[in-house]
Amino acid sequence: MLDQKLRRLPMGNVAGREGKLKILITNVFSPLQFWFQFVESNNKYNLEGLHSKMSEFYAWHQAPIIPGTLLPGSICAAASKWVGWRRVRILSEPPDNATHVSVFYLDYGCQESIACKDLRFLPKMFTDIPAMAVRGALSRVHPLEYMWPGEATMMFRQKVMFGVTYAQIIEEDLQEAIYYVEIYPTKKTGALSVNSLMIQNKLAGNGAELQFENHCDRRLCYVQERLPSFEMLETGAFPMDADREFQKYFRGIVCTASFVMEFKVPHTTNPFLQDLTQALLDWMIGFKKKQIEQSRWGAMELENELENELERDMIEWGDDEEELQMVKNKEEPEQTIDPGQLLKAKEKEELEKDMQELKELMELDNFTEQEELREKYLQDIKEDPEQATDEEELQMVKKKEEPEQANEQEKLLKELQQAKEYGKMFKEMYKEMYNELSKVHK
Repeated sequence: MLDQKLRRLPMGNVAGREGKLKILITNVFSPLQFWFQFVESNNKYNLEGLHSKMSEFYAWHQAPIIPGTLLPGSICAAASKWVGWRRVRILSEPPDNATHVSVFYLDYGCQESIACKDLRFLPKMFTDIPAMAVRGALSRVHPLEYMWPGEATMMFRQKVMFGVTYAQIIEEDLQEAIYYVEIYPTKKTGALSVNSLMIQNKLAGNGAELQFENHCDRRLCYVQERLPSFEMLETGAFPMDADREFQKYFRGIVCTASFVMEFKVPHTTNPFLQDLTQALLDWMIGFKKKQIEQSRWGAMELENELENELERDMIEWGDDEEELQMVKNKEEPEQTIDPGQLLKAKEKEELEKDMQELKELMELDNFTEQEELREKYLQDIKEDPEQATDEEELQMVKKKEEPEQANEQEKLLKELQQAKEYGKMFKEMYKEMYNELSKVHK
């Protein structure tokens, strides 16, 4: 059917992914944009058997596709330059009276102009196996310029094309269906990877030294390294055989400050560049979303780090069993909830705890002040007994005058004085803590 798509080869379940996998690189646009096949998957799905069946089928079915049905995105069969029939996707609708149309080979990841008379409808029985060309990018390398220079791509193409190589999967981008790999010419242990060879020849930068912290070891801020995207190349928005004038125009867009910093794509009135402009707009939506998510998670990580530091300080300042239990409870796994709700709950809990502690310390301080006033009152009674309003108070003063009570009175006074000093000290300390905590939460 015209609106149907051919599914991709499933990711995440490649057999033997822990070691070096035998691959066949079928097309190279740059070291960060190439297509390859897993040789083991080809054997599993029997790609050669599919090609043989297609050749037998189309030997008897010669009716070409009706010109009006050559629409972008349509899956069909094409008589390829490799002798035989291959599955392709039409990239653009040909103009009236056009003899050729541009197609993308779904099992090989390359683009070609095919005569319209060499295209056929694709029966459903030839769509059971997925598209065997998968997206690949070298891991832990980056271009030394804004974009990959021609000599770097040429050297990479010479090293990996036209023969079997071996790949070690470093990471997978499930969202964009990209494998990030180290490529080796042999399966032997200790062999130098193509990635390292390009770095040694100063054709690529060492990405491992940059300690990437973003999406799949790619510098998210360097948009030029990510463009043109696989989607632009596979849909024909950016021709794989683009001439210098087209590349110059494209480079002039993606290297401008308005594109990189303000997420703006310049408007064009050239009808031949409308597809590219729309593709850049579509790509920019996803790129901007990743930038925002990265900034948001960076801020949350910083806030969590500040909260953890405050908790560690609380443990050092006091061994209060209740405070320790609170910290332990926070470290226990929580149910998955919205990060914003979790942050508000933590803020409320921290504020309530600090207010309670401040209240207790203020009560302690008030208690010490009352004890001081009582002690002063008793001292006044001692000097002038007539001030006493109660016989019991007068008797208490007389008892304190006895010699055997002198040491106890002195000890009590010292304890009260010490309690007063501690109360003032902790009151000031927790006031400072409360102010700092308020700043952090703001």
